[in-house]
Amino acid sequence: MNMKLVTLGLAALTVVLFFDGEQLSWTVAKASGFVATLLLVGSMSVGIISSTKLSKSKFHAGDMFEVHRISGYLMLLAIAVHSIGLLADDYIDFSLSSVLIPGVSHYRPVAVGVGIVAAYLSLIVAFSFDLKQWLGPKFWRVTHMLSYPLLALALVHGVLAGTDTGSLGVQVFYYGCGFLVLMLTIFRILTPRPGAARRNKVAGVLSELSVGAE
Repeated sequence: MNMKLVTLGLAALTVVLFFDGEQLSWTVAKASGFVATLLLVGSMSVGIISSTKLSKSKFHAGDMFEVHRISGYLMLLAIAVHSIGLLADDYIDFSLSSVLIPGVSHYRPVAVGVGIVAAYLSLIVAFSFDLKQWLGPKFWRVTHMLSYPLLALALVHGVLAGTDTGSLGVQVFYYGCGFLVLMLTIFRILTPRPGAARRNKVAGVLSELSVGAE
């Protein structure tokens, strides 16, 4: 991802939102919140599928990892746009501290605080992709598992802080996101990892050899 283009894009968006009126900034803030949630769910779904036998038979592992990784960074971009939209909106009038520090916001402080914690968790999860060699496999997996509490916090934030929660479409969106990840996780638990059958077969052969040797 070209960080110079991303930075320029965010700067241009900030100028447009702050000078183009309240309605646009609020619309962008809401839309980017939904997009961030969708990207998180997409990234998690690809990550879960890539650890099952389905990925070996249908998809290229390298391509899936790239989709998994890039979705995480795009999620951060959507969160940044979400925050800029909130800061540019004059109706609720968010301050910089209210979108950075949990509990400071005068608007639904608990719900907004949950979203801020989710944003910080998203930074850890997204950047862990490129820190795997320094974190080590075990700690990297633990860090990656933060995706689950991250999704839970993101959904709680959307339901409690969103102004469209009463809409049937929005409710279907949130419940659908949670249900999809839940079903994929159950599928992952019940499905052996790629190579597990082969390892079990090798272990069985070695066990038979050791018994025969005795």
